[in-house]
Amino acid sequence: MAEKGKGHYNNQPLTFDLADGWDLLAMSEPRDVPAAESVEDLVKEGLASAIGMAPVSQIIGSLENKTAVIISDDQTRPTPVSLVALPLINELNRLGIGDKDIEVIVGRGTHREPTQDEIRAKLGDEVLSRVKVSVHDADDKENLVNVGTTSRGTPCWANRKVVEAGFKVGIGIINPHYFAGYGGGPKIVLPGVSGRDTIRHNHVLIGQPGTVQGNMEGNSLWEDMLEAARFVGLDMKIDCLLNSEKKIYKLFAGDVEAAQKEAVRGLAEVYGAPVPRLADVTITSAFPLETNLIQSGKSILLADDITKPGGTVILLSACPDGAGPLMYETLAEKPDSEEVIEWIAQGKASTTGGPMASRLRRLLTTKSLMVVTEGLTAQQLADMEMEHATSIEDAIAQVSQRHPTAEVIVLPIGGSTFPFVEEAPEKVPA
Repeated sequence: MAEKGKGHYNNQPLTFDLADGWDLLAMSEPRDVPAAESVEDLVKEGLASAIGMAPVSQIIGSLENKTAVIISDDQTRPTPVSLVALPLINELNRLGIGDKDIEVIVGRGTHREPTQDEIRAKLGDEVLSRVKVSVHDADDKENLVNVGTTSRGTPCWANRKVVEAGFKVGIGIINPHYFAGYGGGPKIVLPGVSGRDTIRHNHVLIGQPGTVQGNMEGNSLWEDMLEAARFVGLDMKIDCLLNSEKKIYKLFAGDVEAAQKEAVRGLAEVYGAPVPRLADVTITSAFPLETNLIQSGKSILLADDITKPGGTVILLSACPDGAGPLMYETLAEKPDSEEVIEWIAQGKASTTGGPMASRLRRLLTTKSLMVVTEGLTAQQLADMEMEHATSIEDAIAQVSQRHPTAEVIVLPIGGSTFPFVEEAPEKVPA
């Protein structure tokens, strides 16, 4: 009897049979953890016992400028911001900052602008009815202000409203990130509410060593982001750790660096997934980051780390937004990895998709990539030197032709799971 795997597609769970001759080496899943009973209590505790900083009550009590900006991540992330923002606003009220002096800014970096429905789903009706909400525009130069230049030469242009607010707090999630080491932390500022030139200069650092998932120390790109967040004056970051059902399990609130490092330890406890050795075939679901190929690429690169050279990665992702900004146009030209980095600097490749395009071009030099999707056509994928499948069964049938016998790893929640080979302890998430 064929061994079974499982995953997600278009936010729905699915199961499938592996090919005859395939051996399931590991089904690497996150630890099953419960949703928090009260997110409101987590928020209150986080503000009162902030990691690496004074209590928020003390900070706000000393402010002359009693205004606040809450920076929210955007529609590409599954963060249930409304559950955090509402008790946060209530606490700000209690500490003397009224609704009229609070603004929520959606930090979209250079992602596409969210729809009104997406903003409502992210923030909730009550937040929308109580405080002003705006969406950051990386190209609106009149509403950008320069706050300095980092030690790596990045000119820091940031959203004027964020810079001028008395109290600045960001809300996001902690997850693996393919060049910043981890999501969350200072990414809410850079790229979140930064200017396009700032984002471009920062993202070109992807060519530097150490800019890989699971690494912050010595990661010049992450360090550059952190420096920018300090320049902007981000007072607090709240990073959510979600369970496999995309519900909040824990919150890490405090100084942007200290809180993120605590969140990373929490992430490793839930999503760190040891595997015995490299696989011939890795099947990964992009869930919970299925928006487009750029976001789904994060699960591809995590799968890449546990797949043998000459092997195949199968990605399950609906990609409702297609490839993502300039992603298809860049990959269809079949540049080498280093050339894409030059294109980012020149503006030929997007700051959103360019770094992922560079990493995927590197992956394709040693491995095959098959995508189960309805958001991209077979021709589009072929143009990008990838393969297309209409279903997971179709993908397994195709891949088994070239891998009639194979050791297989399955990542049912590949967008968050952090797999590592047990025999290589230096790869274990810190």
